[in-house]
Amino acid sequence: MEIKSIISEIKQKVDAAGGLKVVYFVACGGSQAAIYPAKYLMQSEAKNIATAIYNSNEFVHATPAALNEQTICIICSLNATPETVEAVKVANNAGAITIAMTGSPDTLMAQNGQYKVIYSNGDNQVYSQANQALALKLGFEILHQFEDYQNYEVAMAAYDQIDDIVASAKENLLPKAQRFALDFKDDEIFYVLGSGPLFGTAYTMACCHFMEMQWKHAVVLNSGEYFHGPFETTDKSLPFVLLKSLGRTRPMDERVETFLNQYAERFIVIDAEEVGLNEIDPSVAEFFNSVVMIPVERYFVYQMSLIRNHSMNDRRYMWKVAY
Repeated sequence: MEIKSIISEIKQKVDAAGGLKVVYFVACGGSQAAIYPAKYLMQSEAKNIATAIYNSNEFVHATPAALNEQTICIICSLNATPETVEAVKVANNAGAITIAMTGSPDTLMAQNGQYKVIYSNGDNQVYSQANQALALKLGFEILHQFEDYQNYEVAMAAYDQIDDIVASAKENLLPKAQRFALDFKDDEIFYVLGSGPLFGTAYTMACCHFMEMQWKHAVVLNSGEYFHGPFETTDKSLPFVLLKSLGRTRPMDERVETFLNQYAERFIVIDAEEVGLNEIDPSVAEFFNSVVMIPVERYFVYQMSLIRNHSMNDRRYMWKVAY
């Protein structure tokens, strides 16, 4: 089923149960970061629908009491991480509507979800059909069908721009990414900052791309929280990556940039404007920050992996030992 049809059918069921009260987003690691933009959209634009995001295992062990037939759970895992599959089962057993986002129709996620959304993944991933893009589309569709979201048509049109924006950004930013890789390849710790729609992207860069894929220590920080303790560690040698958003929280990132320009020396700013997000209609561009920035920030780390001869696919523990 297409996303529009999925939400249409769900609406009939939820309306019969008394109306939609809450949308939960559930996932682990990079999958959780990928669906974060949809949660940000819902918390920003929904007028009568609550929302929250959960780590899959926390959702299983500390299940929210509001989980019932008036709840939609959007649950994501590429290859059906066991705790995420369990989260789908928990939501099903509580009477909630489950939408399983996964990389293949054959996974246990797809088999257990009441509805399934298969997203593009792998080396030839189509970014306009990737997990972050389709989770966001689910959010737009929920807002449209349940609350008559006024910018729906503009948002749908933006999907035709995503792949060209990312392709152009990679081409235009390659020299900057290569300089970053060369200048920072020997550093062992990074601070990664982002705000609003890019906080989940900062998490992805720190936890997935630096820590998991390059075995580099990394700290992820909300740009607003930087000035409430962490900025005391700032000096001329500590490496920073600032993901600069386009939208309402951009002043928070600009405040960090101003401070880094004065007190730091080794930092890089990846700006959603230079990536090309400003080509999307300003009424919805904010919500597409992560959709275009996740592949771009990963591209920067990928250049580092080439110089270090450390493949992004290398693992010491993941999928190799019991955990």
